[in-house]
Amino acid sequence: MEGLREKAISGAFWTSIQKFGISILSFLSNIVLARLLVPDDYGCIGLLAIFIAISNSLVFGGFISALIQKKDAAEPDYSTVFIWNLSVAIILYLILFFVAPFIASFYRISKLCSVLRVEGLILIVNGLSTVQTTLLRKALRFKKLAIINIISSSIAIVVAIILAYKGMGVWALVTQQIVMSSCNTLLLWITSTWRPSCVFSIDSFRGLFSYGGFMLLSDLMNTFCDNIQGLIIGRRFSSSTMGYYAQAKRLEEVPTQSFSQLVAQVTFPIYSTIQDEHDRLRSAVKRTLSLMNYVNFPLMVLLMVVAEPLIVCLYSNKWIDSIPLFQILCVAGLVNCLQSVNYQVVSASGRSKQLFIWNFAKRGSGLLLMIIGAFWGVKGVLWGMVISYYIVYYVNARLAFQSTHYSIGEQALDSLPYLILSIVSAVLVFPISYMISQLFIRLVVQVFVFICSYALLSLFFAKNQFLEIRSIIGTYVKRFLVVNSQ
Repeated sequence: MEGLREKAISGAFWTSIQKFGISILSFLSNIVLARLLVPDDYGCIGLLAIFIAISNSLVFGGFISALIQKKDAAEPDYSTVFIWNLSVAIILYLILFFVAPFIASFYRISKLCSVLRVEGLILIVNGLSTVQTTLLRKALRFKKLAIINIISSSIAIVVAIILAYKGMGVWALVTQQIVMSSCNTLLLWITSTWRPSCVFSIDSFRGLFSYGGFMLLSDLMNTFCDNIQGLIIGRRFSSSTMGYYAQAKRLEEVPTQSFSQLVAQVTFPIYSTIQDEHDRLRSAVKRTLSLMNYVNFPLMVLLMVVAEPLIVCLYSNKWIDSIPLFQILCVAGLVNCLQSVNYQVVSASGRSKQLFIWNFAKRGSGLLLMIIGAFWGVKGVLWGMVISYYIVYYVNARLAFQSTHYSIGEQALDSLPYLILSIVSAVLVFPISYMISQLFIRLVVQVFVFICSYALLSLFFAKNQFLEIRSIIGTYVKRFLVVNSQ
């Protein structure tokens, strides 16, 4: 158990370095880009997000999870997946290339045609590195993945800022994505010893498809419903409104996507290893949720409180319409880690068919809620999305219970103290909004008071989690410093 714990913490540490490192770099670059670009530029990327995201799911989804979940995966399995994924990527790019004019016509924005044709190239680039990434994840070599991704992201950000400064508009954002994917793939090929062989095994494909096929369908459903609000907003409202939403979502995703992707990359291989040991799995899930909620709940509540000074100080007054959208998204972010952890439990247990069937039901209801919400404007769409997130969590927790015997009621009771501490801390700092008019000073004071309040309350009501988080951070900061000093 201790060895598994060490692997989990080590994996979490380096995945945190990767996810939060990239998020911080993207966050800082976005501060610059948001001042150089206009909402329409972000709106164009946001309008196409659903098409790129679904295509990426088809390239990455299903078989990658199957390779990680399969304990005795061999060379024919990896080569088969590589050939399949690359072929799918090429076919999907060709489809996007030819349907681009129709998509541009649907949104009534002509330049989307050329933007999609160029942006779609990342599918082929990503298809070249799926197996290398999988091998590193399966071996829990998250340090290497972190370094590669941070280097790639840094190069792409520099290129994007230069292009935005030269007035390239939306093409700065498109180029950023392509450069990041290209650098990532190149570094993975340079540093990896694995090379594909000209072997496509039908038996291997069938074996992986029996699990990966339903995982692929499930991932597609998740991706579609996670991005459908952009399609609804883009069609029903203006590209500027889409830009405000896209900017709010980008900011909200800095913590939430980092947390959920960290959970997925680290917990899925770990849960797959202990999928048949219910007591260990329950203990691992309970521990993960406790630590993640201890950090995620106060962060989301704090962001809701400081939304106005945060967005105005970071992006300027031209993005002020993003503030209420950002606050609504943070309400959904509260449950993000909860639903992600439970989803990984069900995925690791091999019940991909069951996961797909329930995904179809829960995501279908979420889609209906967002469509109905559109009659009340863009905020209505987002509130529909919030409700759907909580439905997703409820279903995921019920499915995970079969493997963990950790009920949704127990999860809620274990999570409630962190939410209460977060709300109490928010109540203590909220009056500052009326006491300090200067936005930057208000932001700094509110963040400082909130952190101090939450830490102090934690010492009395969540001491174990406070000490464990401090211990984990302290241990791996020391290790990081030792490694870098050698």
